[in-house]
Amino acid sequence: MIVTRNGRTYSLTQCRHRHQPCLSGLSVIEHLADSARSTAGLMGPDFEMQGCVRLTGCSRPCTALFRLTTGGLQLFCDLEPGDWSPGLVRLAEMLEGGGSFAGALPAEPAAMVLASAPARPSRTGLQPEAAFH
Repeated sequence: MIVTRNGRTYSLTQCRHRHQPCLSGLSVIEHLADSARSTAGLMGPDFEMQGCVRLTGCSRPCTALFRLTTGGLQLFCDLEPGDWSPGLVRLAEMLEGGGSFAGALPAEPAAMVLASAPARPSRTGLQPEAAFH
């Protein structure tokens, strides 16, 4: 599922447990995006924050790992802090930009929520995608 809100595009994969997109994960990522927006200009280009949250609203207990950078946000559902690996970032980058993923993960996320960097207005004042319509 693809959702565009507040200048960001969010991509949600199907949860292997609930067989639908993870809307609880989307809510967490939107809150992180709001926090990032309120600190605009304070985060350097190499800023990165990782963390762990407990998702509510799921039919089962679900812990998710997240990563916030100036380039975007990623949330990996049904993983514990010890499951974090650089392979998760490579998997998210592959999903965002196409290509293939080679490697092993300590654990596979049940679902993922990815958010692009906020869109920047073009010189015309229109969003880049709106300038072509």
